[in-house]
Amino acid sequence: MNLDVRSLRTFSRLAHSGAEKAAGSLTTLAGIDTYVNVTKVELGTKTDVENEFAERDLVSVNIGFSGGLDGRTILAFSPESAERLVDALVPGMDPTSGDGELAASSLKEVANIMLGGFIDGWADYLDTSIDITTPTYVDEDSGGPLEEVETDGFEHREDERILVFRNQLEAADDAIGFDLYMVPTSQSIGTIVEASGDDGALPVESFAAFSEMICDGANQASDDITAMTGIDTAVEVSRLSFVPIEGVPMSLTDGVRRGVVLEFTGTPSGYIAILFDEPSAENIASSLLPGMEADEAMRQSAIQEIGNIVTSGFLDGWANALETTIEISPPRHVHDIGSAIVDPLATDLAQSQEYAFLIDSTIRTDDDEFTCDIYALPDENELRKALEQLSPAA
Repeated sequence: MNLDVRSLRTFSRLAHSGAEKAAGSLTTLAGIDTYVNVTKVELGTKTDVENEFAERDLVSVNIGFSGGLDGRTILAFSPESAERLVDALVPGMDPTSGDGELAASSLKEVANIMLGGFIDGWADYLDTSIDITTPTYVDEDSGGPLEEVETDGFEHREDERILVFRNQLEAADDAIGFDLYMVPTSQSIGTIVEASGDDGALPVESFAAFSEMICDGANQASDDITAMTGIDTAVEVSRLSFVPIEGVPMSLTDGVRRGVVLEFTGTPSGYIAILFDEPSAENIASSLLPGMEADEAMRQSAIQEIGNIVTSGFLDGWANALETTIEISPPRHVHDIGSAIVDPLATDLAQSQEYAFLIDSTIRTDDDEFTCDIYALPDENELRKALEQLSPAA
């Protein structure tokens, strides 16, 4: 199976269009004005998806599809959003009460309508028919959203690289937020690529190899943080996403972040941001400079230094794997909401590209003493060169 930027653009546009249909269905069904916040095409593993659901305590409704395409769609909610949606559909109903079965039934009916409309868009594009299965409700304490179920027989290996089409939707009043996932089989991805045209496409193994590079870089960065601070850390998630350039800032929360931004040049080139939430920034600065709480300049210098070290660890593995040299600029201290920090980086790349490959990794301690988020935005053309070098045929 091969992939190229044109195929990924097709995937993104179809997923976004389908999500808009799903949002419209919810508006009609429940009277809740809903919009699509951001659409991503993510390359990860089944374990990545399962871990995110466990971390966020998500409940979901799963629907399998087969025919012209095979795979599974998932409508996922936080328990709070599920409760609010059920209350909008059946006022007074509590999905966590004894009427939970009826509440789950309400969510399944909503998902059946929304996901059915979502899949119809793909069927229209491919000029084929796609059948969907009976909805399956999965609460936060049950098996993961990608576990095999009898209704569809859809299954992925734990370490298998998969493409996940992910749409983040929100109600206009922000009372309800949820994610719409589509996880097609590898054969079905090939069907979509063929329909969109695959001139110059690269084997998916190239993307998988780059994804492995990201994981290795994140692990090295984690080791460097541990060596520098003496605090044990681990990589929680590390993934590669393809997202419209204007959607990059929306991929970050609006929480205030502190950290550094750097530019890297070589193959590939681009920007990287090493960001901490404010408590994490305070904790990590204190671990490096105990007793220096009152010296803001020193604390800022400590954050810049660890940002520089983390960036070097993250990118050195790329340079080694690609047998190239990647230079990094001096770190620039930043302190703002996350979207505002990343927005100028995306704006600069937008001068030459419509979509971005967003790399995000999260490193945290077991006790949540601090969390470090790494966001990298490589230049599309330079990344293409890197992927060509990673191609099995290269």
